[in-house]
Amino acid sequence: MRHATFLALFLAVPSLVFAAEPTGVHRQTVGKLEVVTLQDGEIQLPAALLKGIDADKAKTMLGGKDKADTSINAFLVRMPDKTVLVDTGTGGDGKGPTGHLMERLQAAGVDPAKIDLILITHFHFDHTGGLLKPDGTRAFPKAVVRVAQAEHDAWLGENAKVPDMMKDRLPALKAALAPYQAAGTYKPFGPKDDLGKGIRAMSSVGHTGGHTSYAFSADGKEVWVVGDLIHIGAVQFAQPKVAMVFDSDQDKAIAARRDVFKKAAASGTLIAATHLPFPGLVQLKVKGDGFLATPVK
Repeated sequence: MRHATFLALFLAVPSLVFAAEPTGVHRQTVGKLEVVTLQDGEIQLPAALLKGIDADKAKTMLGGKDKADTSINAFLVRMPDKTVLVDTGTGGDGKGPTGHLMERLQAAGVDPAKIDLILITHFHFDHTGGLLKPDGTRAFPKAVVRVAQAEHDAWLGENAKVPDMMKDRLPALKAALAPYQAAGTYKPFGPKDDLGKGIRAMSSVGHTGGHTSYAFSADGKEVWVVGDLIHIGAVQFAQPKVAMVFDSDQDKAIAARRDVFKKAAASGTLIAATHLPFPGLVQLKVKGDGFLATPVK
């Protein structure tokens, strides 16, 4: 009888009912930082995109599959004095497998108009497409958009060298940036520029000509958002020397991955990556010539 009474009281107390996170939203506290993963969508990356590994070995590492299930993640970082969004997903109306960033922001209780700063890791379409609303206006009307000057120059500079497979994306990229440029809120940054208290740019060139990771710190704790330093975790953590076909400089991409991951493992820093399975957060340890990644749930 006592047990039944206690159970009834337990179920009747609202404060003891725990609501699950909305689909595609994950919150992680790191010191005084709140990192919110926003899943723009889910995709499959073919193992054939990997370079520097035998196809059969890659398939074995993927559990017998020839494709890897993964996500397109954007990351919202709530800092003590500002709200920052890293990358913006693919854009679109959200009716397909991708393009759900705005839906995720709404589910997370985030007003796009109150985001202060947008940091772009690189200019591939699945990182910049969400800068615009479907009507072509700014999706983040008060945000300043920042990207490494090296990335801007690689795509839009006088001596730009856009890979042939990416040239058809240039019109959409220019369209995504144009309203911010017109408003004076698109501001590429150089190596010595200040991005704000608690934010540090980490050059990780290779995937693209100016690919950049971002370190966020507060209260002595850090988290690093590393963009496309990794795509297929089941292979590239254990075998970091494996590149991707769309790395603009595969040797530099490999070197950047190994360097950043080695530092993250040594410091115990949490990393957040665009194309790891949702929520894309892992902690690393060195294992042989590679890394052991423990997902954060």
